[in-house]
Amino acid sequence: MEKLVKKLADAITVPLGYDSEQRAVVQYGLFAVIQILVVAVIISVFGIVAGCIWECWISYLSVAMLRKSTGGAHANTSNECLVISVLVISLIGLISRYFRLMPHALLIGLVICPVLFFVSCLIVYKKAPVDSEKKPIKSAEKIRRLRLISLVTLIIYALLAFLLFAVSFNNLIYLSLAVSLNLSVFWQSLTLLMAVKNKAVVDKNLKKGEQT
Repeated sequence: MEKLVKKLADAITVPLGYDSEQRAVVQYGLFAVIQILVVAVIISVFGIVAGCIWECWISYLSVAMLRKSTGGAHANTSNECLVISVLVISLIGLISRYFRLMPHALLIGLVICPVLFFVSCLIVYKKAPVDSEKKPIKSAEKIRRLRLISLVTLIIYALLAFLLFAVSFNNLIYLSLAVSLNLSVFWQSLTLLMAVKNKAVVDKNLKKGEQT
C-alpha cells in the first residue's frame, strides 16, 4: 500500500511543482485517508457476513476517537498496522455480538465491563498521552490538554455505556454494543502499556515544562 500511496502522491505533487517536504505531507494525508477507507470497507464486509457490523463500527470509531488524544503503540510497518487493526476490530465485534447469547449474559456484562472500564481509566490517567519518535510531544501544555481530552472522552464513553446497559434489560442487542465499547476502550488502554518506553519521553518533557 505504501508504494501505491507514493505513486498517487507523486502524480499529484509533481505537476504542481511541490518540494520534498510538501510531497511528504500530501503522501502522509493520502495514506491516512486510504488506510481509513480500507479498514472501514474490510470491517464492514466482515461485519455483514458475521452479523456484527454495528459492533465492529462501535469498536472502530471508539478506538479511533480515543487514540487521537491518548496515542498508543505503533506497528513496525503500515501493512502490519492495517492487519492488526482489522483483526482486533473484527475480533471485538465478533465477541461482542455473540456474548449476549451466553447464559446470564447481562449479569456477566454488568460485572465484567465496569471492571474493564475502570482499569482502562486508570491506565489512561497514568500513561496518556503516549507520543512517538516521529511525533514527539514537547509541550507540557499540550500533554495536559491531551490528557484532559482523553479523560473527557472516557466520561462520555462511560455515560454511553451506562445508557446501553440500561436499555439492554429490554433488548439484548444493546448489550452487544455496550460490550464492544468496553472491550475497545480496554484494548486502546493496553496499547498505552505496549508503548511504555515512549511514555518516559512524555514524562520528561512534562517535568521540564513544569520547571520552566
